[in-house]
Amino acid sequence: MRITSPLSLDSSAASYEQKSFIHNPITALSQIGKEAIVPYLITRLTLLLVGLLATFYILPLQSNLPILPSHAVQIHFPQALWLMWERFDSGFYLDLASNGYWSASTLHTASNWAFYPLYPLLMHVIGLLFGGTFNSFRLAGLLISNISALAAVVYLYLLIHKDFNHRVASRTVFYLALFPMSFYLSAIYSESLFLMLAVASLYYARKQSWWLAGLCGGLAALTHAQGVLLLLPIAWEYLRVTSNSYAPLPTPLPKPLIARARTWLRYWLSGLLLAAHDLRNWVAGSALLLIPAGLFAFMLYAKYKTGDLLATTHTEQWGWGRQLSYPWRLLIYFLRHPILGEPLNWNFWVFNIVLAIVFLGCIVWAFRRLPAIYALYTLVMVILPLSSSQLDAIGRYYLLVFPVFLLLALWTDSKNQSAHAFVIAICTSLQALLMVFFILGLPAIA
Repeated sequence: MRITSPLSLDSSAASYEQKSFIHNPITALSQIGKEAIVPYLITRLTLLLVGLLATFYILPLQSNLPILPSHAVQIHFPQALWLMWERFDSGFYLDLASNGYWSASTLHTASNWAFYPLYPLLMHVIGLLFGGTFNSFRLAGLLISNISALAAVVYLYLLIHKDFNHRVASRTVFYLALFPMSFYLSAIYSESLFLMLAVASLYYARKQSWWLAGLCGGLAALTHAQGVLLLLPIAWEYLRVTSNSYAPLPTPLPKPLIARARTWLRYWLSGLLLAAHDLRNWVAGSALLLIPAGLFAFMLYAKYKTGDLLATTHTEQWGWGRQLSYPWRLLIYFLRHPILGEPLNWNFWVFNIVLAIVFLGCIVWAFRRLPAIYALYTLVMVILPLSSSQLDAIGRYYLLVFPVFLLLALWTDSKNQSAHAFVIAICTSLQALLMVFFILGLPAIA
């Protein structure tokens, strides 16, 4: 694992840029707005226009099937502005916000216990402030999603700017916004809230603010199943920083790989042994326990409500057909059993299988090009969805794997403009098409 230096900037220029960014708040805010928030908002406006066109000109053409949204309800203005973002699992979040979790008797069905509580809880609180009607919960969900997405963009820009430079940070945010499934960041879904908390957790870890990193990680564990896995990259960063403060690695390291590994391991263990004698390190390290504490709090609530500490795991298995399995078995099965030409199937096979292969390859790329904390985040966020025995919704889950967009930014930044144009062309075309599919309510992209 190695940390790539900022591209196209020498060390002194990068240092000057970082100091200028930190010590001039007005310049920093202007730069964030121009290079992160404005490009992101432009993509949201584009998606809104695509969605309205699909709502008024394509949705009325489809047959009225129970599984698809009714165009009679959707095509009235201004309701179309918010109803277009309510599809598929949005109904579960709205039901959770208004009625709470179902009884224990539903655990053997597609129960809402498969959904984590923080997002619908925030919807409930804000929805009550707006009157407690069903439309109030809709509005609350949209507000939370879109505000969280903007906050995620800011945190992502700050994180990448800290480790690379403003150009790479801006391009990373841009690629996130252009990812074909990024319309879920604006929908009544928990993806934007989780992304904000996950990026914030890594950002504070890089700043060595361990309690804030742990708190954001714990809240992420209350938002998505992947949240508890933040413990791995955050713990690695804590151990790396702590060890290095007591036994800094010599530079340069030996060139032979085995000698380099031995040197690294010797200094790493020596540093941790020295750090173990200082109580302050144990106190700081205990902040990381907040991450699994978020999941454990949800499990205790499930035990109280249903009598089953593992209610979420069991309903995923019994009602939703998801259980832990080896990821290669899933890939082999779906490669041998393609699903083609079935828009009402819950698996968009071509798109999902391509994404799975590409993102698996990005794990190796991340370990070669990025700091270990990014690479470990990529590893756990790519592998967990593939370990669920289902290929459904893989694109939505991979929307959260932001280091892949960083890798793209580094690649196009080191190439000519044609590489950047290629990424834009592919992503915008797919994003517009899949946004139309989303408006039509085709389960293939749910």
